[in-house]
Amino acid sequence: MTRAPTPETVEVGFINPRHLAGGGDPAWITVPLHRACGWSHGNDPLMPRVLLSSPDQKAHLRLEPDPDDQWWILHHVAEPDRPAWYASFGTRTAVELIAAFTDALTDPAPAADAPCDPYGALRAGRLVTVR
Repeated sequence: MTRAPTPETVEVGFINPRHLAGGGDPAWITVPLHRACGWSHGNDPLMPRVLLSSPDQKAHLRLEPDPDDQWWILHHVAEPDRPAWYASFGTRTAVELIAAFTDALTDPAPAADAPCDPYGALRAGRLVTVR
């Protein structure tokens, strides 16, 4: 079985004003969390929802379409030095905003004593080519 070729570029159309565009495609959030960050997913084919858990099982994201409540709810359990917390987003929250939130959650922060060297990646030979 041969696969269809994947496109080199993806065209994105922007709508102005932004609130007319609606929430967007939830895959902007769920796919990177699952594939790139290793979040596991629950599967209930009879329910229209997505359940994702972080690799350490400390964070849980639930996407559940509910016309009377928040669609996106992210819970994080308490840790010895931090209380438990949660964030929720409604149906019309742009997925780009939720993706920025989850990106900040999954992106490891640099060590406090790490020097700020914008050329460090270049010197280390870690170059990324973007097409």
